Amino acid sequence: MFGLVPLTTNGQVCLSTEDVQATQIVQRISAGQGNNQIEINAGHIDLSNKEGVQFSGEVEFRYGDRSIVAKSAYFDQANQRMEVIGTTTYSDPNLTVFGEGAEVDTENEEVLFRVAGFEIPDETARGSANEIKIRGDRTVSLLSVNFTTCPVDKTDWEFLASELDLNASTGFGTARDVKLRFKGLPILYAPYITFPIDDQRKSGFLTPHFGQSDRTGLDLEIPYYLNLSPNYDMTLKPRYLSKRGLQLNTEFRYLRPRSGGQLNLEYLPDDDKLNRARRYFNLNHESSFGSSWHLITSIQNVSDDSYFEDLGGSLSVTSQTHLDRYLQIAYQTPRWSLLTRIQSYQTIDPRIESSERPYERIPQLLFDGDWSDNRLGIRVTSELVNFDRDLGTTGWRFDSNQELSFSVKKAGIFLTPAIALRQTNYWLNDATSDGQDSISRTLPIASLDAGLTLKRSVNKLGNWIQTLEPRVLYVHIPYKNQTLLPVFDTIDPDFNLVQLFRKYQFLGPDRVADADKISFGITTRLIDQKNGQEKLTATLGQTRYRSTEGVVLPDSLSSISDESDYIAEISVNIYKAWNLGIDYQWNSYTNAAVRKEVRFQYRPNERRLFSFGYRYRRDLLEQGDISLVWPMGDSWRVIGRYNYSLLEKKPLEKFLGLEYESCCWRARLVGRRFVSRRTGESDSSISLQLQLKGFSDEFTTPEELLDRGILGYQGFGGGP
Repeated sequence: MFGLVPLTTNGQVCLSTEDVQATQIVQRISAGQGNNQIEINAGHIDLSNKEGVQFSGEVEFRYGDRSIVAKSAYFDQANQRMEVIGTTTYSDPNLTVFGEGAEVDTENEEVLFRVAGFEIPDETARGSANEIKIRGDRTVSLLSVNFTTCPVDKTDWEFLASELDLNASTGFGTARDVKLRFKGLPILYAPYITFPIDDQRKSGFLTPHFGQSDRTGLDLEIPYYLNLSPNYDMTLKPRYLSKRGLQLNTEFRYLRPRSGGQLNLEYLPDDDKLNRARRYFNLNHESSFGSSWHLITSIQNVSDDSYFEDLGGSLSVTSQTHLDRYLQIAYQTPRWSLLTRIQSYQTIDPRIESSERPYERIPQLLFDGDWSDNRLGIRVTSELVNFDRDLGTTGWRFDSNQELSFSVKKAGIFLTPAIALRQTNYWLNDATSDGQDSISRTLPIASLDAGLTLKRSVNKLGNWIQTLEPRVLYVHIPYKNQTLLPVFDTIDPDFNLVQLFRKYQFLGPDRVADADKISFGITTRLIDQKNGQEKLTATLGQTRYRSTEGVVLPDSLSSISDESDYIAEISVNIYKAWNLGIDYQWNSYTNAAVRKEVRFQYRPNERRLFSFGYRYRRDLLEQGDISLVWPMGDSWRVIGRYNYSLLEKKPLEKFLGLEYESCCWRARLVGRRFVSRRTGESDSSISLQLQLKGFSDEFTTPEELLDRGILGYQGFGGGP
């Protein structure tokens, strides 16, 4: 702690006849080398007393990045102690201590303050203690200490302890006989705690969560974080539900050089309402073997169909219908990849009939190869999968598609003709209606994809550029009767701009629709040349059919129209914080809208947000959504959302929250009512969160609360 440096003064030095001996005393005070040397600056140094040295006139002792500044000081040669007198300040990069005098033990390398205050600059924290001892190994011990991050004139919360030890070298602290007061009221007591004093992880309690809901009653969760090792940790979340019982939730995370994952376990040993145990299990794991092999697994299981409805906390959770479980191993090279997967589902919506539940894939093998260059494209995709289910047709399916294309690309133009051969084979465990258990289908496919990009300056200065980008896709697939083929995993997706320029109508190979069609679309963009931002993007498209499509999914009818719906999408960055998005699908045959979406957002800064959304699907849904995050003065902020079903004429979710934030703490009260069951029943809840800055962990931001609710919110940039 203490070392050697040249003795310097900015004032008078008084020397006695014993000046040589006294100087040697100063040398002993300063004994050491390198970064531990002491530099002594004083207005006056008295060397006349051979038993010690008197420093006065604004004394400073500096050693490395630490210093002591005082009015005066006296070094006692016999005891190897220095008494610092008057207003004294100790400073290092992590701590500042100030008091009326201090004692310095040069032999044991300790500085002792009595009845002193302290500040932690990086944390904007302060406090006081009856005794503060600073050691040379960068440890600090405090007795009868209080601590807060609040300003001096407004101590809203205060941490008190009989003993407090801080170790800058390890980054951790310990405290005994701990009390926590908020607004003068005690809210926590602990006989012993440990905590981090830097960005290292440390075991300890996290911010409690308090709430009340119709289905759970009083809901209190007190998380405890366990830092098991640098690459393992666990969070225990005991949760008390007054209407259900005591639930234990556990989150375990692990990280290895080539693998990592997370395990979540929720267990309610005895639900007071149902008189039985309830649980939820979720494991996600990833591993890499070298640079090419990868393993990913996700396993979920829940004890009963109504678990998320009874114990979940959001519409997105309670609306789940299936839990996905899979294990996959993949090998990837720059040109080709091979994936093997085993996959099954747990269906948790009892309204789904057994014949409509998804198949298990045990196993599934996928091969994808791409040997394309700038012009010639060679693409091969193949899949072999075994479908299994308790009810319905089961068996193996092999599907392979080989495509050859040739691309011509010039400035502002591209032309890509392609031909492909698609081969599909089935080996079924049960024969079809005509007695076949082995079926095949072979289809040649031809396509031509072409497009232009035209540009022009909008104004004379050339600050704005407008593009016009027409695109045309022609696809020809001959008709082949496929009514004997089973349908394992094929669906007819919603029609949109992505589907407009897909060659295949269906997702999945169980049906390949015949096609003799031309899809065309045109996109225009308005681009700011200064920063490259797109201020406006608008696209309009449609497909024209030269012949009636004959291949459909079971229980579906062929379309008699020779044209598809019109698809339009518009995205406008109106002005800085203003954003507008519109999606529209219109059927010219019925002269009616099929799908409509409107997304509007105003976000001038991170603390302000207004969002409006509207969604319409013909004969399916019609919803409106309004969300708001807005300050009310310097400290208050209101958070609200209202989601209403125009089709059912009732709200789906509504909540209103009030948040208060000061310089050292933050609190939020949220009242909420939302649809919590698939049958449409609603649940009401109220929750309270409190964060003491510099003491408790962060909690959910308003943007995270709204993320699940605002239509298109993430599409405009999401949270801060």
